[in-house]
Amino acid sequence: MNLLPYLQKGIEYAGYIQKVNEQLQKLKTEGDTSGYAHYYELGLARMERIHKTFQLNDEQKKALKDIDPNFELLTISEGWCGDASQILPVADVVMKELGVQQKIVFRDENPELMDAYLTDGARSIPILIGVDTSGYELFRFGPRPAHGMDLLRKHKENPEAYNADQFHKDLQVWYNQDKGESIVRELVQVMKS
Repeated sequence: MNLLPYLQKGIEYAGYIQKVNEQLQKLKTEGDTSGYAHYYELGLARMERIHKTFQLNDEQKKALKDIDPNFELLTISEGWCGDASQILPVADVVMKELGVQQKIVFRDENPELMDAYLTDGARSIPILIGVDTSGYELFRFGPRPAHGMDLLRKHKENPEAYNADQFHKDLQVWYNQDKGESIVRELVQVMKS
């Protein structure tokens, strides 16, 4: 699949934040029948906090020097996604350090793209795709770091003993404690491969 059309219609991180804010305001004024407004608010607060506080350390900057920045990053996301609110601000800092342009498209506006990037048959997001100059995939990352995937497996294997609420709580606590370390480390790994 050639990804250049999606890069062309994608928006940068600041534009993504603006559009998510607009989506939240629309839910507030037109009615939140989906119950998603709370998740948009949480996501925006997380992204703002992480974007203000996350900084690459010297070791991470050194690891990024080994990456060939001859690609663009295409990210599939939605404003209500808890994983996206943790990953996108970190990815934005990483891409700025590399001098790589990141473009974000919305999952629900691009079902054909999302269906090409399913995770175990599900439309899980975010998905970050390194795209070469011809528009083809170099690497992918997502929908969450390995530890988050382990927590999800634990929930799916025994949802009665480890329910969805506990999974989401544990996942967010882990993200807060990890402070972006795993996101950077695993992103660097896929960019090098």
